Amino acid sequence: MTSLKFGSRGALVLALSALVACEGSGDENADEIGDTADSDTETETETGTETETETETETETTEGTAGERVGDDWSLAPVIQLNDNGAWSWFMDERVVVHDGVLVAGSVRSLGGFSSTMGMEGWGNVEIGTYDIELDAVETIIMHEQFEQDDHNNPAFLPTLDGGLLAVYSKHASERVVYIRRSPAGDPLDWSEAIEFTSPGMDKAFRGDNVTYANVFRWPSQRIYNFYRGYDHDPNYMYSDDDGLSWTYGGRWLEGFDGYSPYLKYAYDGDGRLHFIATEDHPRNYDTSIYHGYLEDGMIHDSFGEPLAALSEDLEANLAVWDLTQVFEGDEDHVAWTVDIELDDDEQPYIAFSVQRDGAGLPRYEGGFDLRYHYGRFDGDEWTTQEIAYAGTRLYAGEDDYSGLAALHPEDPDTVYISSDVNPSTGEPMISEADDESHYELYRATKVEGESRDEPWVWSWEPVTANSTMDNLRPIIPKWDDDRTAVVWMRGSYSNNHGTWDSDVAAMIVEPD
Repeated sequence: MTSLKFGSRGALVLALSALVACEGSGDENADEIGDTADSDTETETETGTETETETETETETTEGTAGERVGDDWSLAPVIQLNDNGAWSWFMDERVVVHDGVLVAGSVRSLGGFSSTMGMEGWGNVEIGTYDIELDAVETIIMHEQFEQDDHNNPAFLPTLDGGLLAVYSKHASERVVYIRRSPAGDPLDWSEAIEFTSPGMDKAFRGDNVTYANVFRWPSQRIYNFYRGYDHDPNYMYSDDDGLSWTYGGRWLEGFDGYSPYLKYAYDGDGRLHFIATEDHPRNYDTSIYHGYLEDGMIHDSFGEPLAALSEDLEANLAVWDLTQVFEGDEDHVAWTVDIELDDDEQPYIAFSVQRDGAGLPRYEGGFDLRYHYGRFDGDEWTTQEIAYAGTRLYAGEDDYSGLAALHPEDPDTVYISSDVNPSTGEPMISEADDESHYELYRATKVEGESRDEPWVWSWEPVTANSTMDNLRPIIPKWDDDRTAVVWMRGSYSNNHGTWDSDVAAMIVEPD
């Protein structure tokens, strides 16, 4: 095992610079893709509708002092606590924004077990934590009290035309309602009553046509699209032509294997082209692969610009995930899951995804002890993918593909942040000197060599957190027009997405090198 040691700069001395694609981690599945063309769901539907809800918005705020070191843990920059409890899933965006100089992060509060704490004060609150970067001031607010204790219920944010923010969120596949709230310009702690939009389909206790996630984008026409999981448990969309005040159902636009649901991540160029990566289903149900396509002018295209199908305007999907460009082929030893996607200066996508390497032939609950992170990039002609890091072990039994996650830097394709409980270069367990335990730590990788497809990429690793007494999970790097980098993550314990975590919402502002 490796013990963490501090060097003269206060950083950790780790032998982490390595070629970890095909050599360092031993993955033989890295490749290039050239220019080549839990229940039955009901079918009775109803038209999507919207109503106003009288749900009360909690307006209490708390202030804290930012920029203080928390405990004995080491970090690359001072840790700022945005909220004392909170978690999120990773299939809604933007989960964190920097808006008018304020870092705004949504999260869901947990009191413990889902059922045992239901009804207690604070159970399942959807909360907003803010950090005024210039004033160094933290405030929090309860946006939706006792909503549902599930990390899938985190809001997605989008700036409004009047200078405020839109927040869109839903419960985790337990109803067909999407919630939309607005904040005024200059005050991300003041939220309107919620608009409720009911997605088409039939009511069911779980899954079926019920909704989950939100991904909101503004087209050049000022139409706002929200891409979510809805009818038939597949990707659906809704849209608004009045800055989010009213909504119309769009259609079910992509289908998967129907074992559970496809999983998508999106990246928008701001000019009407929406890139996305997808799996065919949940990786616990299939040996999933990674696919890419983009939506533009009402048509879905493959990576190379070939039109595949029109964006559906009804409940029948015109396209399946496997009709898109396959970026990474999964098999029983390489089960892939989407993690992140961003666009480079040429508006071409670069992506991060996780791969489970030890589940072949094993029943559920027995795999997930060897997860890896992969990086991919499209140059307009072909995709190149590479294994770049050991991701360590699953977060908890039952979700064998749950990693600590990775975050691509939205302004720098050559920088990646990850969470891992092992040395990212060797896979060797890392033991904290603070408590002699293994914890998930944050690391930053910078690509230092290998600019062309003909030479392997070489990544240099450095710690972002170290010698921690708790886990550091699910990093997010929001878009920010600044030389500094904002990093937001979950800091603490996490053992179930359906309401068991004791993690605070942490942030740091990293100065440029």
